[in-house]
Amino acid sequence: MILQKWKQCGTAVQGVDHIHSQVPCQDNVASAAANGVYAIALSDGGGSRKFSHIGSACSTKAACELLVEHFDDYYSRLDRIERGDPKAEKLLLRLRLEILNAVLDAMRTQVDAERTLYDFGCTLQFAAIKEGRYIVGHVGDGVIAAIYQRGLNRRVEVLSHPENAGAPNVTFFVTDHDAEAHLRLSHGECRQMEGVLMMSDGPEEVLYSGASGMHQNTQKLFDNFVGVRQADYTAALQKFLTGNIAKHSFDDLSLNLLYLETAEWAKLSTPYREELFAGLQSTEQVVRVSSYAYLLDPTKKATKKEDLSFLRC
Repeated sequence: MILQKWKQCGTAVQGVDHIHSQVPCQDNVASAAANGVYAIALSDGGGSRKFSHIGSACSTKAACELLVEHFDDYYSRLDRIERGDPKAEKLLLRLRLEILNAVLDAMRTQVDAERTLYDFGCTLQFAAIKEGRYIVGHVGDGVIAAIYQRGLNRRVEVLSHPENAGAPNVTFFVTDHDAEAHLRLSHGECRQMEGVLMMSDGPEEVLYSGASGMHQNTQKLFDNFVGVRQADYTAALQKFLTGNIAKHSFDDLSLNLLYLETAEWAKLSTPYREELFAGLQSTEQVVRVSSYAYLLDPTKKATKKEDLSFLRC
């Protein structure tokens, strides 16, 4: 039996410079899943902003919640814009402002006598997938990439490049007065897309090139996730960042990925099988994709409890 399931794993680690200066890690990652929507987000807090670690935490959480709640609406509006609606420019601006205002509203809950929105300045990346469709959004630097399986060709390609005005240590924040001009939105059908990966500018220095795209070893970040529990892979990503990437970048380091795993039941360990089936109660959460393969989606509502032993073979 072949089983498929969307998996998420992400982590952020304190950079060497911040360890020495005793500054908290300013990167944050988040995820959310509900009603068939799987969302991830990553944010890099500005080094020049005193409380940017709070801003990055607020923005990632808010972005994931927005995507889970409004995916269909956002996708429909982006489709309308792409088709050349006469009001496309205004519609796009309205959508950008709507998303940014929701993120800023989340930050405002943390404003007090000592902390302003300016102090929360941070970049933002987000992505969501639902039923073969995706939405991606990006403000600032860092990279969003996707892995595609086209026949025998397996390749990681850039979905959204960093924006830093062509200069190092320069970027754009969601708190900027003109942030809407820098929120880049895209959408489309997954079509052989098996996963999305986002990274802050620390890993970007090592894994990305503006001229050639993603480093070929980036594919291993997806491949090594197969058959591995989330907690174990989080530890593996942390080791990768602190043991490998930190040799080349002294910045905070973060990765977040969403991956459609395809695995053979007979080859999976018992602990992993338990995690794979977590949250599954009914065939309402199981989609047959072929005569021998099923997609497991515990985010869908189960109205009854059923025997799913037919999947365990």
